[in-house]
Amino acid sequence: MKILILLFFIVNVFAQDKGSDAYKNKRYDIARSFYENILKSRGDDESAKYGLGVSAYKQNDIDTAVKSLKELKNIQNKDLASKSYYNLGNIMREAGDMEESLEYYKKAITLDPTDKDAKINFELLKQVIEQQDQQQDQQENQQQNQKQNQQQNQKQNQQQDQQQDQQQDQQQDQQQDQQQDQQQDQQQDQQQDQQQDQQQDQQETQQQNQKQDQQQNQQQGLPKKTNKQKEAEAILNALKSQEKINQKFQIKKAKSRKMEKDW
Repeated sequence: MKILILLFFIVNVFAQDKGSDAYKNKRYDIARSFYENILKSRGDDESAKYGLGVSAYKQNDIDTAVKSLKELKNIQNKDLASKSYYNLGNIMREAGDMEESLEYYKKAITLDPTDKDAKINFELLKQVIEQQDQQQDQQENQQQNQKQNQQQNQKQNQQQDQQQDQQQDQQQDQQQDQQQDQQQDQQQDQQQDQQQDQQQDQQETQQQNQKQDQQQNQQQGLPKKTNKQKEAEAILNALKSQEKINQKFQIKKAKSRKMEKDW
């Protein structure tokens, strides 16, 4: 929406003079010099201050324009004060200071209720400010919603991470339990094997002792064995012992294969 930004011509304030003619012909440097010379001799000349202010504004000398126009805010000439407020409103509007501009337009209307331009600019600027406020509220609401969504997403992600950690912990605990069970089973199997081996060795020792006793008893009634016979018996006993060792080894090997398959 376009805002009317108008500066009253000098002819609305002054009678025809050199300054107003220069301003009308857009020779703002000549107009400014004219009013500066007047103020050198008459420093309180309100019309010259106004002429300097609007001429400086056209030269984009905003500081001088604002200073000169602000000096006319509280003068007795309400018409000139109203025009000064109006032009200050335009300057503040261009500078982006909407609230201050709106106040200047409002004061211009208060001093001159017939100023249509001030009323139009006041209403249009008011609508612009309201639209900006609405947009700002919408942006703040959007930012707040985004922040809430981010917080919810963070909570969900944290919950998912916690669940995953719990699952991993459970899996690790299960694996540890399985390993412990397997180790216990292996230890039990090894203990059982050792016990069986011990029992078997004891039985074999007993049998061997019994056999030796029987042989001794038999030998007491028999003639003595020759050296060759003794050597043959020793070799036979050694072969039998080796065969027993091989059998034990094959049994343990078979158990190891079974454990590896179960594993």
